[in-house]
Amino acid sequence: MRRHEIGKGKTGSRMVGETVMKRFLVRYEGHVQGVGFRFNAVKQSVGLKLHGYVRNEPDGSVLMDVEGSAVDLKHLLAKIEAEMKENIEATDVTERPLAGNSGGFNIQY
Repeated sequence: MRRHEIGKGKTGSRMVGETVMKRFLVRYEGHVQGVGFRFNAVKQSVGLKLHGYVRNEPDGSVLMDVEGSAVDLKHLLAKIEAEMKENIEATDVTERPLAGNSGGFNIQY
C-alpha cells in the first residue's frame, strides 16, 4: 500500500507574505468511486483556503488538483486519509507549478 508519495514534477512553490503556497496533483486509487469520496474531500476542505477540484477518472481513480498554503494542503491530505483510509489503496502526490486557481475547492463533473 503506497501512501503520499511526492512525485518529481516541477515545483511551483512561492511565498505569499509568510505563507508557502503550493499546488498538488493527487491521485487516489482503490475503492474510491461511488463511496462519497469527492463529497468528503470537499467537506474536509471547509475552513481551509484552498482552490481547485476533485473528480472521478475513467480508470476508477479519483484525481484532485488543489493549491493553497502548504499547511492547509497537509491538513486536507491528512483529513482525507483519516476519513477514507478503508477505501484508499494508493495515493500519489505530485507537486506542480502554481496555476493561480480561484473559486474555492469543488467537485468537477
